[in-house]
Amino acid sequence: MNKDDIVRDGLRPGDVVIVTGGGGGFGRAFSLRLAKMGARIAVWDIDEAQGAQTVRLVKDSGGEASFFPVDLADPRSIAACAQMTLDTFGAPYCIINNASVFPRGEVIALSLDHWEWTLKVNLTAPFLIAKTFGPLMIERGRGVVINLASGRAIEGAAKGANYACTKAAILSLTKSLALEWARHGVRVNAIIPGQSLTAMPLVATTEAQMHEQARTRNPMGRIGYPEDVAGLAAYLVSADAAYMTGQGIAINGGAVMIP
Repeated sequence: MNKDDIVRDGLRPGDVVIVTGGGGGFGRAFSLRLAKMGARIAVWDIDEAQGAQTVRLVKDSGGEASFFPVDLADPRSIAACAQMTLDTFGAPYCIINNASVFPRGEVIALSLDHWEWTLKVNLTAPFLIAKTFGPLMIERGRGVVINLASGRAIEGAAKGANYACTKAAILSLTKSLALEWARHGVRVNAIIPGQSLTAMPLVATTEAQMHEQARTRNPMGRIGYPEDVAGLAAYLVSADAAYMTGQGIAINGGAVMIP
């Protein structure tokens, strides 16, 4: 309790955090950073080897984590994974909707299957996860949702309309959930990362090219790293962010500046 009599809630030791795509670059960084804050981490991923590696790293650092296999394109798999998580850990304090896919292609060449797969993983899955765990957060009167958007949501993406559209929709979903859940003590924000050293951009470029492009085009002269973005997540789950909801926060070295 503060002198203004406002209770500012944040992550507490033992709180459960679900990280989708927890085996990848951002997901692993989120898992490690929040575990150091005392969270118990539920690592959701379709890649068992990568997810298990994140769990090992969390445990090696003294934290607690478990792996839960999930195919985010399949609502039945999401439901089963959610139940396994509840049986193991109980209700989460925080959900980080981090996982996404980015099959590349110009609109006229992009198949309907790839379009719909992108929508299922990047947008429908966060919607279903919110529907599943939102009532539990509301019942407890506390919780945080962090959705991963992208600068592509603002700039668009040649050969990536499918991805850009889902990330723009994630920003709208974030604001809508924030409006619906604010009075229940549940905060919902989005992180908008710039180009970072993760597996996704390396599909279309090389690490050396990423560094060179950032050196000449990024105001800070460097690319981002998963640890940069994890630091923002650590703030968003903390009591310091207790008055922040419905925001899309860009972290990109100044490459995209949002009014």
